[in-house]
Amino acid sequence: MASGYDIIIQQGATFTMAVQVNGVDLTTGYAVRMKGRASHAATAVTFSLTNGSGITLSVSGGNSTITPVLAASATANYTAPMAGVYDIEYENNSTGVVTRILEGSFYVTPEVTRA
Repeated sequence: MASGYDIIIQQGATFTMAVQVNGVDLTTGYAVRMKGRASHAATAVTFSLTNGSGITLSVSGGNSTITPVLAASATANYTAPMAGVYDIEYENNSTGVVTRILEGSFYVTPEVTRA
């Protein structure tokens, strides 16, 4: 069962967070992805990250750390205020088993100081 965690994304600022996955080395043989949408039923995607494209992976002592990053140039283009939902999951490339590890709501706060 996925853990729940709500996040705040600041419009125009770099967003990053670290998520630890215990007992799994996700650096080899896994696809990791994170998507955000306005609602669970929405077809449009607000953001989409994968390992190698917005998500970095590291491993230490058999535990993996997933670090998604949304660049400031990307968040500057988000309409704010805005709310939605997101999740992070990984897929075993050899078995096809998908595990959702984190899910929740996101909220984009408006930027005041902009270029």
